Amino acid sequence: MELKKFNVVVRRFDPHRGVASGEDFVLPVDSPDEEHAVSAAMSNAIAFTTKVQGSSPLPIAFCCVGVEIRA
Repeated sequence: MELKKFNVVVRRFDPHRGVASGEDFVLPVDSPDEEHAVSAAMSNAIAFTTKVQGSSPLPIAFCCVGVEIRA
C-alpha cells in the first residue's frame, strides 16, 4: 500500500462558544487517502488534548477544517 503525505487542519474549540472560538493545528499524516488521513489526525488530536481538569470534564470539541497533499 502506497502512503501519501497530507497536512490535516484540525480545529479544537469550546462547543459552548462555537467553532469560530477555536484554535487550528496542522498535523502531518502519511496515509493511503484523505479520509484515513483525517481519521488519524482527529484521533491523535483527541488523544493528546487535555480533556479533564481535576475531576471535571472540559468543554472541548474537534472538527477537521482542511486536508491537502504536502510536498
